Amino acid sequence: MSEEILKKPLEDEIVESYMLYSMSVIIGRAIPDVRDGLKPVQRRILYGMMELGLRHNSSFKKSARIVGEVMGKYHPHGDAAIYDALVKMGQDFSMRYKLVDGQGNFGSIDRDPPAAMRYTEARLSRIAEEMLADIDKNTVDFIPNFDESLKEPIVLPSKIPNLLLNGSSGIAVGMATNIPPHNINEIIDGLVFLIDNPNSSIEDLIKLIKGPDFPTGGIIIGKSGIISMYKTGRGSFKIRGKAQIEKKGKNFSIVISEIPFQVSKAGLIGQIANFAKNSKKNVIRNVRDESDKRGIRVVVELTRDAQPEIVLNQLYKHTSLETSFAAQMLVIDELRRPRVMNLKELMEAFLKHRLNVILRRSEYELENASKRAHIIEGLIRASRSIETVVDLIRNSKDSSEAINELKEVIGVTEEQAKAILDMRLSRLTSLESEKLLQEHSELTKTISQLKELISDERKIYKKIKEELLELKSKYGDDRRTSIEFTEPKSFSIEDLISDDEIIIMITHEGYISASTLQNYRMQYRGGKGVMGMRTREGDFVEHIISTTKMNKTMVVASSGRAYVLNNYEIEETSRGARGKHILSYLRAKQDEKVKVVIDIGKEFDEKRHLFLITKKGKIKRVPIVEFENARTSGVIAIGIRENDEVVDASIIDITENQTVVVSTKNGMCIRFPIDDVRPMGRGAMGVNAINLKDGDEVVSMTIVKEDGILTLLTVCSKGYGKRTSLSDYRVQSRGGTGIKNVSNINKTGQVVAVLPVKDDDEILVVTENGFTIRFQASSVRTMGRVTSGVKIINLGEGDKISSATIVRE
Repeated sequence: MSEEILKKPLEDEIVESYMLYSMSVIIGRAIPDVRDGLKPVQRRILYGMMELGLRHNSSFKKSARIVGEVMGKYHPHGDAAIYDALVKMGQDFSMRYKLVDGQGNFGSIDRDPPAAMRYTEARLSRIAEEMLADIDKNTVDFIPNFDESLKEPIVLPSKIPNLLLNGSSGIAVGMATNIPPHNINEIIDGLVFLIDNPNSSIEDLIKLIKGPDFPTGGIIIGKSGIISMYKTGRGSFKIRGKAQIEKKGKNFSIVISEIPFQVSKAGLIGQIANFAKNSKKNVIRNVRDESDKRGIRVVVELTRDAQPEIVLNQLYKHTSLETSFAAQMLVIDELRRPRVMNLKELMEAFLKHRLNVILRRSEYELENASKRAHIIEGLIRASRSIETVVDLIRNSKDSSEAINELKEVIGVTEEQAKAILDMRLSRLTSLESEKLLQEHSELTKTISQLKELISDERKIYKKIKEELLELKSKYGDDRRTSIEFTEPKSFSIEDLISDDEIIIMITHEGYISASTLQNYRMQYRGGKGVMGMRTREGDFVEHIISTTKMNKTMVVASSGRAYVLNNYEIEETSRGARGKHILSYLRAKQDEKVKVVIDIGKEFDEKRHLFLITKKGKIKRVPIVEFENARTSGVIAIGIRENDEVVDASIIDITENQTVVVSTKNGMCIRFPIDDVRPMGRGAMGVNAINLKDGDEVVSMTIVKEDGILTLLTVCSKGYGKRTSLSDYRVQSRGGTGIKNVSNINKTGQVVAVLPVKDDDEILVVTENGFTIRFQASSVRTMGRVTSGVKIINLGEGDKISSATIVRE
């Protein structure tokens, strides 16, 4: 026999073969049939269990026996796939209405695997039998199995709308389905309403069908996603677990009693533990799983200073205590095509299926009733001439002769004659005409009813209604999932924080603390001050700012990177406490040092600009909105040359007649127009602000506007300070050497800060050893520009002023 090799372009063969493969996966594995809501493997399992006689009231059989039956007769694939499907149909946390009654370890909501199939046992659940009812009455088509040795059903008759009751999920080739489960009472009410009102809209149906009803309960947030799913077949909505806040003594706990569908309880507990571990604030003390056979109970114990509403909201945000369900109601329709259907189309498809099932069942029952009535008519004739019939049978040589004699003598048909001959003589002689007549009467009535049913579609739908209402009375239960039509208020930490005034201090080694302004009482200048922050030996307070809890703080590091902190995230300490290292709040490098700390305010206003200056006199201006995404990971704020670093920064609203005042540590100062510094990109290095003398460097920069009463407060390291009218500092061009600001640096110490102040401003000064003093600016009298000033703090031995700030009221 000669062979012929067919040549074909590879790309054509790939396309055709892949299309065949994809359709096989779509129709034969992953997507459910719209009529019974089952995938092929599920259908074969249920049919195989019925064939094994595993009714809901029968004894259990080993799962391995069921898997072997299904694999050997109907599903020629791996045993693991069959067993997984069997197990899922027996899990009350996976199926809203279980189709398999399991015995043994069928897995858990913690995603523990089930026991091996040789250990577990199963049988059909009561409701699953409703799906197989009347399958022996020619209600559905059968096709040959994989080796054509047996027949299997294409679809089950299914009295229950299983697709909507239990939902389905599966990933095919190029498409996927994800249909949520529903409550049987609501679905049956909707089906009955649709039978009575076939032209009803989806809006009408939604009034009866509130939304999905998951086996694990939970709360669906919002209605728009559900409406979209019901109208278009696609929609997304959020599911939250149910949690209550419990108080015991002074401590609060969050108790979780229900979790979202398809979420592992053990996985959720792990996520909560990770959240507690990685949270910047210590808000969760312990997580316990107290779940038992009565239900889920996960207890999240909170620390005393935790706000339970905020923590719960953060758990919704950062763990799977809240998930999204992306619904896509993709099914295989009766023409074997994959289609996305809306709610009404799914319900109509089920009703049409039930119409066909009842029609075929009625035709089957009519045929059987007609055959039986025909036989009964023959038996009635025989009972009226019983002696003649008995004699004919006894005197006949064989059955053929007896049949012919009976047909001729008593006028029966061949089928009736055969039925008479098939009866034992003892039964034949004891035939009672009354019983036969009664049965014939009942059969005649049944035949009449069946004919009426078959000929009138309205009566079939009435029958469907009766069956549905009977199912509702047998299996109806309460909803498990509640629906909140409007999203509950999402508490953010900002909602519950008082916008108190605070002082933030940062040491040279990077320790940061925040304490309320009330901790720093007002004193007169020249006092010793109070302890503001304790430091380790060799460390000292280097930066101080006055701000509020709800403001944001920018930290500029020696590398030129800028980081943004929410002030409320900084742990509040008592006055004198050292606080935490700033790396607890920022994702900065270990070798980066804090060089500038500046109050941003509450928002990144596009009208505001950030000015930065380095110790070598490079000044730069950047719109503050450029730093909106800086956060704790940081962004480049300024390009830094070798041996240079940022020393000061200021954020201001740009207005007319503003000037920049730059001061050096050796007492020089320059004032120039703000327009001399044009806006630049974040990576730029800036322009020259001042021409520095050898050994000098910039320590301070401030933006000012002449108003006749503004003065500049110069603070020096040895405890001296002076106020000078702004008008004493003439405006010149950027880049000059400037003018003298302090007369005797050896006496006063080097300049630490220059602040623009008015008489009623309050000043807070901090020393390297952590002492602070708070005083009124008016307590420092206004004097000439080239002076030494007066004592503003009485320093301890070896101590120096490290920073000063204006207290923001």
